[in-house]
Amino acid sequence: MRFVRLAIVATALVLLPRCTVSVSRYAFETALKNQANIDRIHIGQTLAEVEKIMGKPPERRNARVRFDGISIEEWSYLTDYVRRMDTTITFVGGKVDEIHAAGWEEE
Repeated sequence: MRFVRLAIVATALVLLPRCTVSVSRYAFETALKNQANIDRIHIGQTLAEVEKIMGKPPERRNARVRFDGISIEEWSYLTDYVRRMDTTITFVGGKVDEIHAAGWEEE
């Protein structure tokens, strides 16, 4: 039984670093693809146009209605894994109003 536990721990120690590298590589490649797509987005495009360009829904989404009844949505995508940055696309009334890159918030 003890041998089995040692074998499991040894396997985990060998595989764990590989998992970290795989996740990092996936995030890095996702960020590159997201940035290339975001470079094709312009002020005034609709939600549907942006979703078509991005090829997927946002990785993080916030939505609210302003005091005057106009909808505000923020779609965020990972765009630079090395510098730890996301890009947020802000829609006002269903159209792109702002594209903003910002660093990850530290918790």
